[in-house]
Amino acid sequence: METTTMQRFMDTLDFLRPYLIGLLPLLFLLLFMPGCATANAGSAGRTRDFATTAVTTAGGAYIGAKEGDGKARNAALGGAVGFVAGEAVNYFNNKAQREAFTSGYEKGQSDAVKQQYWIARDNQRPKNDDGYEESYYEIPVPPSNREGVHREPTKRVIRVVLPKEGS
Repeated sequence: METTTMQRFMDTLDFLRPYLIGLLPLLFLLLFMPGCATANAGSAGRTRDFATTAVTTAGGAYIGAKEGDGKARNAALGGAVGFVAGEAVNYFNNKAQREAFTSGYEKGQSDAVKQQYWIARDNQRPKNDDGYEESYYEIPVPPSNREGVHREPTKRVIRVVLPKEGS
């Protein structure tokens, strides 16, 4: 009894194969496109991982059943092999994405540091003629003893900015 039921099921699958092959690209499109509209990258990755595992598991089960003369044991074995293959694909795909993210993040940090360096360098560069004249005056400060604090004689520099004459 079991053999005839399984045979009918396989005949139905065999009849539906051209339709399934035609709809498979649409199924892939529907499963992979929602990742573009999800709230974050993690949920898109989980959708892709689920779809990959589901497709490889189903494909493995189909191949196992087809090559194993419709025996359930062979279909289960094929499904298990498909599941392992799907998980391996997901692992390597996720690993490549993590490495690409890390590389891009480090490149962004490097670019930000370089950008800050050039901004600081431009800020320290003398500006073009802005109509002001800048001078530095050195003033000696004599020693003092005020409120019990003894100060040694020093020199201070004062920056003076004045409008240029004639402007």
